[in-house]
Amino acid sequence: MQEDLTSQQLGAYVLSIKLQRSFCGKVGALGDVDLSPGHYFYFGSARGPGGLAARLSRHVRMKKTIHWHVDHLTTFGQVTEILAVEGGDECDLRHLAMQLNSISVPVTGFGSSDCPRCPAHLLASEEEASETLFLLAGKTGGRLYSAESFLPITAAQPSTV
Repeated sequence: MQEDLTSQQLGAYVLSIKLQRSFCGKVGALGDVDLSPGHYFYFGSARGPGGLAARLSRHVRMKKTIHWHVDHLTTFGQVTEILAVEGGDECDLRHLAMQLNSISVPVTGFGSSDCPRCPAHLLASEEEASETLFLLAGKTGGRLYSAESFLPITAAQPSTV
């Protein structure tokens, strides 16, 4: 796990999720969700015990109890990169991302059922995820990580390639 993210650091994050194949499944109260193969960004926050390190470690694990909308995607696709912003706000990050080219809302309500500000916390990108995260990191002062850096040494996330 990343040494520089301690359990005390709270904030917001962006998960870059790559779907190699179409996702078709029931996602909580949203019902049936269909997503094409491609690059997606999920915007979340870590304000509870364990902070960013605990939340991000959970998201990159393949085996977990499905609790949030995004869990359906993180167990189906592959989390490839992460942007962590200490003290950041997930809605502010999402708003910044929407100002970039080739970003769209694939499913209204996905990940934002408790958010009055955003139509969704999942965005789709027609471009490579790395460039978008790099731009967001520059605008927010956030730090970029590979997903593998959050896996415990004893665990391995299977490849979906």
